[in-house]
Amino acid sequence: MPQMTEILVVIIVILFVVVVLVARYWAKSKAVVEARRLFEEWRETELASIKKSLEDVIKEEYKAKFQAWVQEHEERIREDAVQRSLATILGKVGEELAPLLIFTKYGIEPKDLRHIGSPVDYVAFKGYSSGREVEEIVFIEVKTGKTTALSDVEKSVKRAIESGRVRFMAINVKGELEKTIASA
Repeated sequence: MPQMTEILVVIIVILFVVVVLVARYWAKSKAVVEARRLFEEWRETELASIKKSLEDVIKEEYKAKFQAWVQEHEERIREDAVQRSLATILGKVGEELAPLLIFTKYGIEPKDLRHIGSPVDYVAFKGYSSGREVEEIVFIEVKTGKTTALSDVEKSVKRAIESGRVRFMAINVKGELEKTIASA
């Protein structure tokens, strides 16, 4: 029986060693999981911090580049604005001076012109100022810029005139008011 006791002791020792090893492995496994979780948490925090720092640096860098660009091109931008303003002013002056040019070149007296501005600049009643019968009614669009292209609205006015879609209306205000009051 002494052998049985020795075998039993060996089995108990082996079981004890196995339990201790399993407990250590389990503890290490739990520790590894916790360590991994802590590492991932730290990594995410660090990545977010680095990303924010990079974004801030990039924003500042591009802000500085934009300011440098503005300073470098400011004179050209201002010059362009002045040129555009000048072109607008010259265009308006040109429209006002146009009657003098029309008078000499096209035989229309300045007094025959009526400035309406939109959708065309002038309507000329040729012959009106001399007391004669109106010979012709001319719609005039003045162009002062580099291009002489008509806008879509100006083109539609031109087509309406050329196709004869023009008429004369005489409206009696008193009669129209009486009709409106009677129908009310």
